[in-house]
Amino acid sequence: MQIENYREEDAGRVYELWNSSGVKQGYAAFDYSEFEKTLVGHPYFQKAHAFVLKTDTGADSGKEVCGFVCGCEGENLPFGRERGYFTCLLLEEACDNQEATELLLAALEDSFRKTGKTCVASTCFNPMKLPWYVPGTEKHQHNNAPGIATDTPLYERMKAFGYQDRNSECAMYLDLEQLRVPEGIEELKEKALSEGYSVEWYDKEKHFQLREMVEATGNSMWIEEIPYAAEQINMLVAVKEHQVAGFTGPVYPEKTGRGYFAGIAVSPLHERHGLGTLLFIRLCEEEKKAGARYMSLFTGVDNHAQKIYREAGFTVKRVFSVMLKELV
Repeated sequence: MQIENYREEDAGRVYELWNSSGVKQGYAAFDYSEFEKTLVGHPYFQKAHAFVLKTDTGADSGKEVCGFVCGCEGENLPFGRERGYFTCLLLEEACDNQEATELLLAALEDSFRKTGKTCVASTCFNPMKLPWYVPGTEKHQHNNAPGIATDTPLYERMKAFGYQDRNSECAMYLDLEQLRVPEGIEELKEKALSEGYSVEWYDKEKHFQLREMVEATGNSMWIEEIPYAAEQINMLVAVKEHQVAGFTGPVYPEKTGRGYFAGIAVSPLHERHGLGTLLFIRLCEEEKKAGARYMSLFTGVDNHAQKIYREAGFTVKRVFSVMLKELV
């Protein structure tokens, strides 16, 4: 077996690996145009950080691609000066083992070292978003994986090669036909109203301090997405005297039928008024009205918001590990 840098003529074989090895790992199957758009034609696909593993076929055709790995980097990404981001690793069944996995990971790590990176990470900050199927559903998709699925051989192999768990993310799912409105929600809404709070559609002419509230969370993905989305797409906000106290959304069905969900947050200045619950239940109701058939989301294993999701009927379908390895 030998490692080579990815070349465009390898695309067809990597496409085959995606729809075999990738789907076996849980990723969504692609047609070729989706494969190009999502992986090898993505703006962050970098040939310097993409490698194929080849094995001798014993025939006149020489060596055959049996594995693939890629990652990406960029100083404009979160922690971009020190981190390279792992994207995916694919191996055909005949060479799907620890040795081949380590050969591919080592090549990727060496490529990051050459550009001065001191760490490789598998996290949601990777700009290359890879959709996966929610287990136990009719190929319902979530639009990104925030780490390595803990029910795959790759997870154990990466741990054996020095990757460490930094935290775990629960993938939660709900068929919106099974949406449950928690008991007492109307009383909670009335209580919030009596305290001056309401949940409304965001209106930039009416509501203020959304950007400031989002920036105070320190979440770089929200800071980039939410203020823009609020002006372009329907966004739900909790408000008091026209000041934004929390947000959720944006509200729109993806083409897969999934109700989009960027996140939910309530300002620490306005906690303990039930705003998180009110925002989330309203979000689910509005996504269903807009035509979404299901919702999926990630939350930390210890995140108190998981209680809100469970009360609405969401269940954990899969667990992903955010993994990092120091490059020494």
